[in-house]
Amino acid sequence: MKKKEFYSLGIMSGTSVDGLDFSLIKSNGEKNVEIIKNKFFEFEINFRKQVFALIDEFNTRSNKNTNSKKFKNLDKQFTNFVYDKINLFFKELDFSFEKIDVIGIHGNTIYHSAKKKISIQIGNPNFLTQKFKKPVVYNFRENDLLCGGQGAPLVPIFHKSIFYSKNKNVLVINIGGISNFTFINEIKLLSSDIGPGNVLLDKFCEVYYNKFFDIDGKISSSGKVIPELIKEWSKKKFLNLPYPKSFDNFEFQLKDYIKSNDFSKTDLLRTLTYFSALIIKRVETFLPDSVDEWIICGGGSKNLTLLSDLRKIVKKGKIFTSDNFGFDPSFIESQAFAYISIRTIKNLKSSFPETTGALKSSISGKIMLPK
Repeated sequence: MKKKEFYSLGIMSGTSVDGLDFSLIKSNGEKNVEIIKNKFFEFEINFRKQVFALIDEFNTRSNKNTNSKKFKNLDKQFTNFVYDKINLFFKELDFSFEKIDVIGIHGNTIYHSAKKKISIQIGNPNFLTQKFKKPVVYNFRENDLLCGGQGAPLVPIFHKSIFYSKNKNVLVINIGGISNFTFINEIKLLSSDIGPGNVLLDKFCEVYYNKFFDIDGKISSSGKVIPELIKEWSKKKFLNLPYPKSFDNFEFQLKDYIKSNDFSKTDLLRTLTYFSALIIKRVETFLPDSVDEWIICGGGSKNLTLLSDLRKIVKKGKIFTSDNFGFDPSFIESQAFAYISIRTIKNLKSSFPETTGALKSSISGKIMLPK
C-alpha cells in the first residue's frame, strides 16, 4: 500500500472478559502514532459467565470443538456485539467511517497453547468484513506459534513505538490477567509473559467479595501480607521457566494458592497483591541492563496497592504509569492491535525471536478482504 498513514480501529477483549476495548488510531505502522478515540463497552454478566464456561470446557477437555453449538452460539453473540458497538462508536464520534483503512479484531481467547501451536478466539472476521466492506485483520497469534514462538506477547513493537527513549533502558509492564514485560533500549527489544497479574486477585474478589475486581486496591490496602504464604508461593514452578514464556489465565487457579481458611480474606487478598508485585520485580534480575524507567499499563496499573508495593520493592529506576506519557493504561492493547493491523496490511513483521522465542520473525495476523 502506498499510503503513508492509515486510520485503524483496534478491538480487544482481554482475559478478564469484562467487555470490549475500542481504539481508533492514525499511524504509519512505525514511529508515528496518534490516538484519536478510546472507548470501553461492557459485557452483560450472563455473557461473561458463558464465555468463562466455554474457556473452562476447552481447557479441561481434549476435544477443542469449534463447530459445537455452544462455540458457534457464543461466536455469533460476540460478533453481533462487536458489530453493534462499531456502529455505536462511530455514531457517537465526529469521524467518518469511510476514512477507516483497516479493522483489527483480536477477539476473546478461549484456548491458547504454545506447546500445541493453537490459539482460539471467538469473533467472526468474515461477517465484519462483509458488513463494513473494510479489510479485517484477525488471528494475530497463529503465525508466531507456527514459527515456534509463544504466540505472546505481541504488543512489544507497539511499546517500542510509543515508549522508546534515547539513551534510556525502559521496562514496560502490562498488568492484565497475566502480567508481561517489554524491555526497550537502542539495541534490544526483549519481551515475555511474567505470571499472574490480576487473574488471582480478580478470582479472589469474585469468590469472596462478589466483586469483579479490587477497585483501586482499596480492599487489599487494609490487609497484611502473610510471609509464610509468600515463601510457599515463591516455589511455584512457573517462576523458574526460562524466558520468553507465555501463560493463560486458566493455568492459575485459586485453589492452588488458597488452601485453608486459617487467614482473614483481607490478608489473603493483600498477600496475593504483593505476590503479583513481587514476581514483576523479579524480572529486573534477568535483564541485560539496569532499568531507568518502569512504565506500568493495563488494568493492574489502577490498583494503587499493587503500585505502592512495586515502588517499595523496586530498587533501580523510576516507576510511572503510561498516563504520564499520554497513553491511557486501559487501552494500550487495543491501540496495539490497531497499530499491528496497519503493519500487517503493510506487510511489516510484528513478532520477533527476542519477544516470543520464535525461530524467525513473522507478520502478525491474517487479512480478510471484502468481496
